[in-house]
Amino acid sequence: MAKLLAALAAALVVVLLACCSCVVRGGESQEVRESLVNFLTALAGGDGQAALRLGWDASVDPCGGTTSWGGTVRCFENKSENVGKIKKILLEGRGLSGTIDAALLCAAPAVRVVNLLGNSLRGGLPAGISACLGLTQLLVSGNQLSGSLPTSLAQLGQLEVLDVSGNNFSGEIPAGLSKLGKLVRFMANDNHFNGTIPEFNLDGFQNFTVSNNNLTGPIPKNAERFGNASFWPNAAGMCGGPFFDPCQQSPSATSPTAPFNAPPPSSISEEDDDDGQGEGRHKKRTVPKIVMYLGYVLLGAAILAFVLYKICSKKKRSKLGRKAKPGGRGRSVYDSSRLTTTTTTASVSPSKLAYSLPTSAEQSAAAAAGAPSASLVVLRTASITSTAAAAAAKELRFEDLLKSPAELLGRGRFGSSYKVVVPGGAALAVKRVKDAAVDEEAFRRRMERVGRAKHPAVLPPLAFYCAMQEKLVVYEFQSNGSLAKLLHGSIESSQGPVDWPARLHIAAKVADGMAFMHTALRGDGASSNTSSSGEEAAAAGDGPIAHGNLKATNVLFTAGMDPCISEYGVTAPAPAASGDAALRGDVRAFGVLLLELLTGKAASARGDGSELARWVTSVIREEWTAEVFDRALLAGGSDGSSEQRMVRLLQVAMRCVDASPGSAPPPTMREVSSMVNAIREDDDDRSFPLEA
Repeated sequence: MAKLLAALAAALVVVLLACCSCVVRGGESQEVRESLVNFLTALAGGDGQAALRLGWDASVDPCGGTTSWGGTVRCFENKSENVGKIKKILLEGRGLSGTIDAALLCAAPAVRVVNLLGNSLRGGLPAGISACLGLTQLLVSGNQLSGSLPTSLAQLGQLEVLDVSGNNFSGEIPAGLSKLGKLVRFMANDNHFNGTIPEFNLDGFQNFTVSNNNLTGPIPKNAERFGNASFWPNAAGMCGGPFFDPCQQSPSATSPTAPFNAPPPSSISEEDDDDGQGEGRHKKRTVPKIVMYLGYVLLGAAILAFVLYKICSKKKRSKLGRKAKPGGRGRSVYDSSRLTTTTTTASVSPSKLAYSLPTSAEQSAAAAAGAPSASLVVLRTASITSTAAAAAAKELRFEDLLKSPAELLGRGRFGSSYKVVVPGGAALAVKRVKDAAVDEEAFRRRMERVGRAKHPAVLPPLAFYCAMQEKLVVYEFQSNGSLAKLLHGSIESSQGPVDWPARLHIAAKVADGMAFMHTALRGDGASSNTSSSGEEAAAAGDGPIAHGNLKATNVLFTAGMDPCISEYGVTAPAPAASGDAALRGDVRAFGVLLLELLTGKAASARGDGSELARWVTSVIREEWTAEVFDRALLAGGSDGSSEQRMVRLLQVAMRCVDASPGSAPPPTMREVSSMVNAIREDDDDRSFPLEA
């Protein structure tokens, strides 16, 4: 009996040891850990210290409780067959500016969720991502990814959430995504996708949005579940109820003389009939005819409805004048308008979609009522400037803007920007302000004051349009692009790295422009264009005007490659509500701009630069200051004295962005400008000894 008990005990020990060994074998292997560390290094643009800062160490178990990888991973629980392996990678808002290496990521087959939201990742989404067959969520929104979405995404059969919004993706949305049976959330808004929307079955979707692209053609069925904002704005030609006009079938689409036109979605060609039955072919030939006749009926009904609408509108306007109805719904411009096709496309490149400025319901009503040309206020800036754009602005009417070919330049939190080619060939830039909360009179005074206070580093407005819910500001178009493009352009760009003297020159010029505007608009007589008129005295009493949205994309370059600040005051808060807080916000924004110039890293397009400031602070705290600077600066052959001036400029930037409790008050823009120019003077004359 004793022998039997001893044998049972020995067997129990063997079983327990086997179970323990299974748990150990269930953890991530050394090869997987090293691959994931290298994946993070690639995301950080080759920064070998990034993994250490986030706690990713290949010698440490990522799922080992208190010794796990810095809280940026989540692991499978004990009841899972993948216990001890990484389930989620959470790297949202970590200031990463490198590329995605799918081969390194997919070396960890247990990973289900990859969250890279709100970074500055470049390059494209690699086709090799299809090797991560277990992925259920792929989140890359708010980066700078470009190129086409790989068709291999359709191989991710377990994918439930795909968020690629807020990037620079282009090309067509892969049709295979509509075949993913588990996909319930697809966000592709704020990109540059073109072509048509694949035939998604939206019945089981929780979220679906493709707005702010260049898409055309029919929207998916059951689209009403997500509202108009999920599909508009897009390129002209988007159709399908309930948000757009019914899709029309052109009679030439099925004509034998139009071989380059693909059959419309509602038609079935004879080549699709593979059953060999003549009766089936006859039925399929009759379908296009029925659809064609139905289209004629719908077109006639639409024309009749439009005529009746115009008649009713004229009667209402004769009674109510040009004011909006008191009981009307106050919908925003983006809810009540859509892009309209331009009739002049000969001068536009075939590779770009040409369309006119979006028209809101308010604009449409004004145009239909014959709004006078005075609705577009031309500033005195245009009358004393000799450029072709200024000359064109002098004769410009509001209707000209609406009818001229326009190209979307970009979208942001406060609205969209367009390049508009007006009659005569002059190119203008038009900023359309979204949901402007400032009343008409205050906005008018502000634009007039900004136009009067002239500085070579500030791009003056030429004209503006101001109505209840619609604000347009017209500038001369600058063809040399922005500071963001110069610093963070696509990796395919042939533009060489920007050296230290050029970056210091940009910093000094922008600081000068901001300092001038902060003082010239205080009403203290600093502006050289003062007047004793009562109207201008009232404007001066409004107090200083902040920029409100200073960032790298709003620093443009003139024909001589001199920096100039665009969109000054367009989105600034009302002075009475903000006081000096808005001016301090400008100082902080300028500090973030300096950090971008020094680090070469882009601030998040949807944030205020806090993540970049935190990253710089963490590096400095670890006494790795040299790791902060852009490698292009350090590799440019700069001597030790130049690096000292870089450190001095970094200290200025940190004073601007430091908002920690107990910190000193931030400097004014005039003080910042003095500090930056002192550094520039030292750099210009290297024979002078540097400060300690």
